[in-house]
Amino acid sequence: MTKRARLLTPLMSRFSAGAFLLLLTTGAVRAQQPGQAPPPIKDPKFDTLERQNREATLRSAELGAAVEKTNQRRMQAAIEQIKEDFRRIQIIRNEMVHNLRAGTAVDYKLVSGQVEETNKRAARMKTYLVPTTPADSKESEKKQVEFDGVGMKGALVRLCNLIYSFVENPVLKNPGTYDAEQSTKVASDLLNIIDLSDNIKRSADKLKKTSE
Repeated sequence: MTKRARLLTPLMSRFSAGAFLLLLTTGAVRAQQPGQAPPPIKDPKFDTLERQNREATLRSAELGAAVEKTNQRRMQAAIEQIKEDFRRIQIIRNEMVHNLRAGTAVDYKLVSGQVEETNKRAARMKTYLVPTTPADSKESEKKQVEFDGVGMKGALVRLCNLIYSFVENPVLKNPGTYDAEQSTKVASDLLNIIDLSDNIKRSADKLKKTSE
């Protein structure tokens, strides 16, 4: 080894050691500086969960919109059905009034069909217009009455009057208005229409058989 080499070796050793210490010191200083916290550990599943949550939220929003749209369609369909039922019971009433005024013998087959449709449409309107109670069916059973040939015309007149009272009620003729007394009368008339039409139907079917 030359004299120059022997002199450089200790110098290089001291330089290397100094450089190493400088790196350590710099790293320590950087680690201690405020605002230089290490980055958080990233959950490898986080992105997947976040995407799933976004997709679930989107599906929920779409489902909610679909349900709302379906409910609106059902409500509109129900309104249209009530309007049609309301219109038809008036037409049937007018037909019965015409036949009663004609003074001819009662056509039991025709009457049976008329009151059957009246009963069906009135019962459907009841589901929307009248709150139901457990006592309704029991009350209906108590009102079962049979009409003979003489009493049939009187029963039909009463049914026509009930239908007229129902359709001419101010609560139904002026939507958006509320009158407790008239609202109660709507329910009462409709329930009486259902009961009376059912009794007339039963009686007309029996009278039809005996007259054949």
